[in-house]
Amino acid sequence: MEKIEDFSDERHKAWCIQCGKTLSPVKGESNKDHVPSQCMLDKEAPDNLPEVTICRECNTGFSSDEEYFVAFLGSVISGNADPKGQAFKRSERVLASNRKIQKAVEESLTVQKDASGNERVVFAPDMERILRVIVKNARGHVYFEHGQPVFGEPEHAAAVPLGVLTKDQAEAFLNVDHGEVWPEVGSRMMDRFARTAFWDDDPDFVEGWVVVQPGVYRYAAIDDGRFIVRIIMREYLAAEVIWDRD
Repeated sequence: MEKIEDFSDERHKAWCIQCGKTLSPVKGESNKDHVPSQCMLDKEAPDNLPEVTICRECNTGFSSDEEYFVAFLGSVISGNADPKGQAFKRSERVLASNRKIQKAVEESLTVQKDASGNERVVFAPDMERILRVIVKNARGHVYFEHGQPVFGEPEHAAAVPLGVLTKDQAEAFLNVDHGEVWPEVGSRMMDRFARTAFWDDDPDFVEGWVVVQPGVYRYAAIDDGRFIVRIIMREYLAAEVIWDRD
């Protein structure tokens, strides 16, 4: 990815965007965190991944949920929880190295028959863990693009397979409208707006989406008076998180 400098308000950079705690100047008490988390991408991740600074506790506190998320998503796409039968390496690695997570994913799998008697594999995710990871990354996307932290629980957080949306729902989700609210001066999103409008010169910003890794992860961070984050993973899972700014 192309590196874009951030010149947004420095006053917003004093707190951990995940827990709101003041970031300590002591070395090792805060860490750089990639958004999206690297485990959600293919191994040959692009250069200049978006990253934000958070406290050390938050940087490590999401690790187990992120591994579960990767293992679950990979298993759903692959149709099984066998480490040797995975469609991508990240889920293979987690399932092979973490028996507890593999068992949790296996226990969420059931085989059901449809009206015609055909069998299909159905997974029931631990949505609390799934949404924790999605909201964590969504906070990072807002902060990275707009230079503003969002604290507290979102007004809305959901994740569903793209394939279960109706045609109208899918079109509404995929067609990103950044509206008439201009991003903060100095923010990366303001830079993207300007470069796209005047020079058509941001290869990572495609039809309103920031493409982190084609076919693997893309997101839209919208400010229309609210902060709305949409995420598409593996062109399979669609997620949306909304914070009301009032």
